[in-house]
Amino acid sequence: MLNVKDRSAIKVLYSAEQIQQRIQELAQQISRDYKDVDDLVVVGVLKGAFMFAADLVRAMGLPVQIEFIKLSSYNNDETESSGKVKAVDLSLPELKGRDVLVVEDIVDSGRTAKFLLDFFNEHLSAKSVKIAALFDKPCRRAEELEYIKPDYCCFTIDDYFILGYGLDYSQHFRELPYVGYVELAS
Repeated sequence: MLNVKDRSAIKVLYSAEQIQQRIQELAQQISRDYKDVDDLVVVGVLKGAFMFAADLVRAMGLPVQIEFIKLSSYNNDETESSGKVKAVDLSLPELKGRDVLVVEDIVDSGRTAKFLLDFFNEHLSAKSVKIAALFDKPCRRAEELEYIKPDYCCFTIDDYFILGYGLDYSQHFRELPYVGYVELAS
C-alpha cells in the first residue's frame, strides 16, 4: 500500500510541461477534425479526467457544450480495475443526433471505453462518438476488447500504475501537476 503522505516513492513519468505540450498538439488535431461541427458535446469522465478535460477544452478553442459523467471500475485501495464498470452518475442532456467527444484519463482494459461507446451510441443515439484519452495502456486490454482504441491519445504507456494530474490512488495525488508511477510490490 502506498503511503499517501510520502511522495518519495513516486517517479515522474511525464512532467507538467510534457503533458501540456502534448495536450496542445492533441487539441490542434481535434480542432481540425471538428472545425465544421456546431454542436460538439465534450463529456469528461469523473474524477480522473477533470484536469485533462479542462485543459483540452481550453486548448481546442472551439465552442463546445461541456458535461460530466461519473463512472467507476476501481475500489478505493486497489491498483487494478475490478473489471466491472459502475455507473455512478449518468445524468446528461439530450444528445440524440449530436457529436460527442468523451474525455477519459486512461483506457486500459477497454471495459469503460466500451461501456461509454455503447451508452452514447445505443442508449443516447449520438450522431458520432469519439474518445480522447490522456493515456492508452494497450498491454492491459482485455482480450475480447483488443479492438477498443481511443480516437485521440496523448501518451501510450506500458504497464505502470500511474497517478497525478487527475489520476489517483485511493482518492489521493490527483493534485500533482505531473504524472508519476509507483513500483508495486509483486
